[in-house]
Amino acid sequence: MGVIAGSIVFALFIGLGLTLLNRVASPLPIIILAIAGAYAGWLVGVIAFGSVRGGPDQQAPEQEKHE
Repeated sequence: MGVIAGSIVFALFIGLGLTLLNRVASPLPIIILAIAGAYAGWLVGVIAFGSVRGGPDQQAPEQEKHE
C-alpha cells in the first residue's frame, strides 16, 4: 500500500514538472520536482505503511505475570 501511494505522488510531481517544462525553456523544474516528488512519495509511503500496519498499541498484549 505504501509503495503504491508513494509511486502515485512521485508520478504527480513528475507530471507537474513536465507541465512546467512546456512553459520554461529549462529542464530545471523537472529535476527539482523529481527530487521533491521522490521525498514526498517516500513520506506518503511511510505514512500509508504505518497506518496499514497499525500503531504499537495494536500489538499482542504481554502475558500477565501471576505471583
